[in-house]
Amino acid sequence: MLERLRHLGPELFKFLVVGGICFVVDTALSYSFRFEAGLGPNTAKSLATVVATVLSYLLNRLWSLAHRVDAERGHRRDIVSYGVISIVGLVITWIPISVTYYLLGLHGKLAYLVAIVVGTAITTVFRYWAFRRWVFVNDPDNAERNALV
Repeated sequence: MLERLRHLGPELFKFLVVGGICFVVDTALSYSFRFEAGLGPNTAKSLATVVATVLSYLLNRLWSLAHRVDAERGHRRDIVSYGVISIVGLVITWIPISVTYYLLGLHGKLAYLVAIVVGTAITTVFRYWAFRRWVFVNDPDNAERNALV
């Protein structure tokens, strides 16, 4: 178990770096759309998520999960899978935003930020698992590990 976790360390670190970059982009755009453009909380988050998702796909494919890219599968299947997982992740982030805004009646910037952070934390766990399971499925080191067992 420890060996498996040690192997995932560099990959998880890179994934979290990409996530951090995309979180900043997503949050900045969400705030701009919400508080400067006057869009609703979920609409603002949705538009920002589209931009952050494209950036996330590129950075994950080219850097953090590049060793898992299966060149024979092609981009189309990866993009569709990535998009579907990202939509599920977006729905997950809507939950704390909707609870904060509509149920609790908290409409301020701090409440919106807390809701985004909570939603992003939950979604990050889901997305890492799902991307490794359905998008970036090639693991060249796995064949080597299994051959040693």
